[in-house]
Amino acid sequence: MLKKIYDISPIFLQNLLISIKGKQLEKERYNKHYYQEFKLLKNNEDSHLLQKEKLNQFIKYVKNNSTFYNKKLSSLEPPINIEELKNIEVLHKEDIRKNLESIITTNKNLIPLQTGGTTGKSLLVYSNPIDMSKRIAFLDYFKSLHGVEKGMRRASFTGRSVMSDKQKRKIFWRYNKPLNQKLFSSFHADGENLKYYIRELNKFKPQSIDGFTNVIYRIANYININKIQLEFTPLAIFPTAESLSNPMKETIEKAFGCPVRNQYASSEGSPFITECTKGKLHLNIQTGVFELENIEEDIYKLYVTSFFTSTTPLIRYDIGDAVKMTGQTCTCGSDCEVVDEIIGRSNDYLVSRERGRVDAVHLSTIIREASRKIIESQIIQNNLDEIIFKLVIEPGVDIKEIEQSLYEPFISRFGSKTSYSVVQVDELEKTDAGKTRFIINNLN
Repeated sequence: MLKKIYDISPIFLQNLLISIKGKQLEKERYNKHYYQEFKLLKNNEDSHLLQKEKLNQFIKYVKNNSTFYNKKLSSLEPPINIEELKNIEVLHKEDIRKNLESIITTNKNLIPLQTGGTTGKSLLVYSNPIDMSKRIAFLDYFKSLHGVEKGMRRASFTGRSVMSDKQKRKIFWRYNKPLNQKLFSSFHADGENLKYYIRELNKFKPQSIDGFTNVIYRIANYININKIQLEFTPLAIFPTAESLSNPMKETIEKAFGCPVRNQYASSEGSPFITECTKGKLHLNIQTGVFELENIEEDIYKLYVTSFFTSTTPLIRYDIGDAVKMTGQTCTCGSDCEVVDEIIGRSNDYLVSRERGRVDAVHLSTIIREASRKIIESQIIQNNLDEIIFKLVIEPGVDIKEIEQSLYEPFISRFGSKTSYSVVQVDELEKTDAGKTRFIINNLN
């Protein structure tokens, strides 16, 4: 009913309704728990000690309030250390689906969180207002390290539907006044619509930008191709929800003239990996425990225990992601380990009969080396010996030229026994949440 009222309302009233909702969310999220967590993070001098304290509080609470975990954690008596966690069975997505009712610690104040299911079946978990406030506190703390403070002008590109499909006017954004946040539609950020987005960004002059990686990249690419001079420079840009490759990062930084700071978490509520002021990724052990299982060379599969999941506890959870770690150090001052690269979901890679696993970073360089005239790309594997490239290319460019330019970088990654085909499209398909997937691995 509320959505129907919103959809038929004039734009000025929609802005008011979004601001009313924003005020409600501000009151719910920026509470005493938010400020306690933010202060704790800001004053922290020993992340390993803080991690141990939080782990013991978390285990004690879960053990006392979850039927599912009461038995599983029976052998653990706080205070425990990180190594003792390995005595607990790994938690898989299917375990959560089958046992959700006995896993959750309470039936009060539940906030449902649904994963998008882009790599398989979707998953439902529950959070609560306290955990949500603490997660937001961490994200605000992370942004503050890059000079971005709560209340600054913020442009966000999310999966929220901010406008009716019947709207004719080229106004693809709404304003959340309490949070000083301009919400941009991710569903309409294509083609000639992009000039309206850029015009509004110039008018609003955001001090930070966040949201879907591919949407921000698309806008940045349009700015660079058309040599548009922006009338503002953000302090930083924070892509979310989708993988960020190095070429994408370079394109965005060139367009906006500011650093792009990567971050990783998950819809289920996994602990965070964030980028520091020196441009290196760190495991944020203040938010959880990361267990690393070596699967090849410097690639490690992740099992996570997240401190911000007190309603649907994630303990030794197989998140399905992997990281590359080579023991790098960093001069930023953080006492958290450095991550070379977030590999992403377990099927965020393709397979070569000759070369084995071909990761996202290598796939993005194929596109980069082939041609700067490729605006957007999606790489699909339905069977072992064939790869499909879906490409959005610059107007007037011969698709055969692009196809030929892919040959050498493709062969160097996949070998000669894998073939490829190129399909030119006007735009790439989006998921129901408005995301665009770079890699689609349909192999069993």
